[in-house]
Amino acid sequence: MDCFAHATIGGYPIATTLNSYSPWRFLPEDRIVRCRPKKHFNPLTYGMTTDKSDADTVDTEFVYSTTADTLRRRLSKAGFNRATLEKEVLASLEKVGYQSDSKCLQLTADLAEAYGEVFSLSSFDNWLHALAEAVKAAQIPAQRCSQKLKSRVNPLVDLIKGPEKPAFEGLQPEHSLVGFPCTSLDNMAVALLEVTAGNAKCELDVTSFILHRGDKTFDDMLREEY
Repeated sequence: MDCFAHATIGGYPIATTLNSYSPWRFLPEDRIVRCRPKKHFNPLTYGMTTDKSDADTVDTEFVYSTTADTLRRRLSKAGFNRATLEKEVLASLEKVGYQSDSKCLQLTADLAEAYGEVFSLSSFDNWLHALAEAVKAAQIPAQRCSQKLKSRVNPLVDLIKGPEKPAFEGLQPEHSLVGFPCTSLDNMAVALLEVTAGNAKCELDVTSFILHRGDKTFDDMLREEY
């Protein structure tokens, strides 16, 4: 069966990988094994619990877990901070304008015309503000279909929550927020940390790999427990 690993910052998904994963900025001491009812699982990665009879079923999770402040320090030590994020965002926006016939290469036709100006003229702070709104709304990309872009209260929020992404080489994102003008996972994490409380949990959920792929990463903890 296919296995997924979900990385989240403050509960908001930043990256999902299929059939393989990297610990990224998480360390062995971040590992925890927890048991809790399915109704308490993250709905942005597991989906909403629709079967009420199954909601109280207790399942085990295998995750790497740390705080936003700790992850921020690790990223900074690796050379990623607000300055590197802003540099990448501005470079991405410039590349979009240079490589695209429209002002917003993620979108086409009427959508490009409607969103193009705000995309190309928005500042770095505008994008961070929009990211904060998207996170607060607790909606992930692909939950909003491009065909339903009717109201444009904040077009940047729509782009961040949407499934459209740059089509050109060098602009393919390493993360799940494909509408945000930043390609690297590390700088995207910096962006999310800018709009996340310092004590918020940052996690990498590898449960399916432990249960279904024979991953032995947590074996020492299981031996200690049993």
